[in-house]
Amino acid sequence: MDLLRSFKDNCGFGLLANIYNVPSHQNVEDAITSLERMMHRGAIAADGKSGDGSGLLFGMPREFMKKVAKEHGVDLPKQFGVGMLFLQNDAQKEKIEEICANNDIRVLLFRKVPVNTDALGEQALATLPEITQVFLAPNSIIARKRFDALLYLTRRELEAALKEEEDFYIPSLSSTVISYKGLVMPTHIREFYTDLTDPDFKVGFALFHQRFSTNTLPQWRLAQPFRSIAHNGEINSISANRFNAVAKSEWIESPVFSKRELDKLLPITKADQSDSASLDNMFEFLIANGMDFFKAARALIPPPWQNAPHMDSHLRAFYEYMSTCFEAWDGPAAVSLTDGRYIGCVLDRNGLRPAKYVITRDDRIIITSEYGVLDVGEDLIIERGRLQSGEMIGVDLKFGKILKSDEIDNYLKSTNSYADWLNQNMTYLQEFVELPFNETRCYEIDGLTKKQRLANITQEIIEMVIEPMMKDGKENTGAMGDDTPLAAFSNRQRSFSDFFKQKFAQVTNPPIDPIREKVVMSLNTGFGEIRNILSEDPDHAIRLKAISPILMEEKYNVLLSFGDENHPRYRKEYKNRTFSTLFERDLKGSLERLVGEIVQSVREDDVRIIILDDRCSTRNMKYIPMVMVVGRLNKVLLDERLRHLTSTIAITAEAVDS
Repeated sequence: MDLLRSFKDNCGFGLLANIYNVPSHQNVEDAITSLERMMHRGAIAADGKSGDGSGLLFGMPREFMKKVAKEHGVDLPKQFGVGMLFLQNDAQKEKIEEICANNDIRVLLFRKVPVNTDALGEQALATLPEITQVFLAPNSIIARKRFDALLYLTRRELEAALKEEEDFYIPSLSSTVISYKGLVMPTHIREFYTDLTDPDFKVGFALFHQRFSTNTLPQWRLAQPFRSIAHNGEINSISANRFNAVAKSEWIESPVFSKRELDKLLPITKADQSDSASLDNMFEFLIANGMDFFKAARALIPPPWQNAPHMDSHLRAFYEYMSTCFEAWDGPAAVSLTDGRYIGCVLDRNGLRPAKYVITRDDRIIITSEYGVLDVGEDLIIERGRLQSGEMIGVDLKFGKILKSDEIDNYLKSTNSYADWLNQNMTYLQEFVELPFNETRCYEIDGLTKKQRLANITQEIIEMVIEPMMKDGKENTGAMGDDTPLAAFSNRQRSFSDFFKQKFAQVTNPPIDPIREKVVMSLNTGFGEIRNILSEDPDHAIRLKAISPILMEEKYNVLLSFGDENHPRYRKEYKNRTFSTLFERDLKGSLERLVGEIVQSVREDDVRIIILDDRCSTRNMKYIPMVMVVGRLNKVLLDERLRHLTSTIAITAEAVDS
C-alpha cells in the first residue's frame, strides 16, 4: 500500500504554541519542520517547486520587527501593527497611506520583504507579487482593542477601494499576528522568506498549512493560513452560508464600530473567494465586532447537539439559541484558529478530518493532521490525543491555560440565561398538533395521474424512488452509475430543477451513511425574523420551530393559526399570506409581478411568512416553476434589504430529487 497516496486526499494543517506565549526562534523552526513534513498533503508539479500553496501565521515577532524597522531608520513605538502586502504598483501604496490617514493611523515604513526567487517554480514566479510589509501606529495612544478594530477597518476599506486590482491582496494587517505564505513548497518556504532564518525572529505560536486545492486553482492569495484560520476540508454549505451572511447584514448594529464604519465592513464575504476564505472572513468579522473567541468558533462550527440525548440541558439551550442566529458552516472540516489572545482547533460535527494533539512538559501544545510531523521525546509528552466529532481544544495564551471541550462548553452555557430565553419565546409546532388516537388517513387524490404528469413524476420515479422509500423508510440502493442524459440534452420533458446540479467537492468528500447522518445532522427548521447577530438578547429566541422542513397538513394548519389575526394564537411575528404561482401567459412578466406583490406585502403589510402555492392549475393556467420563484424572490428580498424579515413555505409537487 502506498502510504503517501492514502494520506493525500485533503490539506495538511496544524498549530504549535508555547502555552504562555513565550517567544522563541525554536517555535519558528519547529513550525517550519512540521509544515515540511506535510508536503505530501498537497499537489506537486513536475518541476518539484510548484504546488498548491503553503504558509505560516505567526504571533507578532515584536523584537524582530523593531530591529528591521531600526535598520530603516524608524524607532517603533510601543503600540504598532504590521501588514503583509501583495502589491502591484506604487499607486497602491498611496491609497494605503490615504486610507490609513483617514482612520487616524500613521504609516511609519514600507519595507520590501527579502525573498529568494530561486525557491519558486515556474507558475509561482510568473505570478509573484511585490511582497511588502507596512509598519503602522495610531496617531495617539488608544486602547489596544480599538487599534485592532481600526486596523481591521483599514484593511476592509483597502480591499473595497482596490477590488478591481487582482494582484492586490493583504495576507495580514494586525498588531498581534503576521502571515508568511504563498505559492511555495513547504520545503522551500524558509529558503524563500529569508526573514524566517533570522535568530531574532521569535514567536510564541504559529499556525501552518499545506494546501490541497480541490475547489479553486492555486493562487498566491488562496494559500493558507488566512488571517485567523487554517482549514482542512471543504465547506459544503458555502453557497447558503454566503447568502445568509448577506441576509444577516441587513440588520446589524455593532458594539465596536459606528454605523458609517460598519457599512465599510460589508459585505462580510465575497462570492469570488474560496470557501475557507469566506469562513475566515466570517470568523474575523465576529471577533472584530467583540464576540468571544470560543463563542464565535462554536457558533459557526457547532457539535452534533440536536440528536445527543445525554447532552447537558443548559449546553443544549446554548446551541439551540445560537442556531437562531447562525447556521453551521458544514464540512468535513478541521480548523485551527487564533485571534492573537487565544489559539485553538475545532472539528466540525461530521468528524471526518484528523486533528491530533500533543501536550508537552516544556509548556507547548502541537496540533496537526497527523502524528510524527515533529520529533518530540516520549519523556516530554504529558498527553497525546485526538479531537472527536464536534470537539474543540483551545489555549488562553495570556494565562497559559489549556481548555478542553468540556471546559469550553461549561463556560459557554453559563454566559447567559439561554434556557430561560428559549422557554419564554420559542414555540414548537408539534406541541399544538392534535390527532385522534389511531386515526387512519386516506390520501386518495382526485385526478392523481394528471397531477403527476403536471409535476413530471413518471412511472419510473414512482417504482424506483418513491415506492422503495415508502416501504423501507430510506432511499433505495442501486447499482453505481447513471446513464440518464443531462436535462439539456434529453429528448424527454424534464422538470425545471433537473437542469441544475449541486456544486461541491465530491471526490474529496467521504460518503455520509444513514447511521452517521442520523447522529450528526438535523432537519430542524425555524420560522421568524433574523435579528442583530452581534448582540445577545431574548428576542433571538422568538421562533416557530419544526422538526422537519416538510410540513404535514396538521403542522401546516397550526402554523397558519399563528399568523391568523382572528385566532387566539396570533402573533405579529408570524403573520402569513398565501400567493399563487399560477399564470396564463408571459412567464417573465408574471414572475416579476408576483415577486413585486410579495415584496409590497412584506414592506407595507408586515407579512413575515410567505406561502407560495402552485396547486389548482387548469387547462388555461400554468404554474411558474417553484425553484424559479423561490430563487428570484430571495434575490429581490435581499436587494430590497427585506430578506432577514421573512420565511418562505412552498406548497408544491416539485420538491423531489430523482
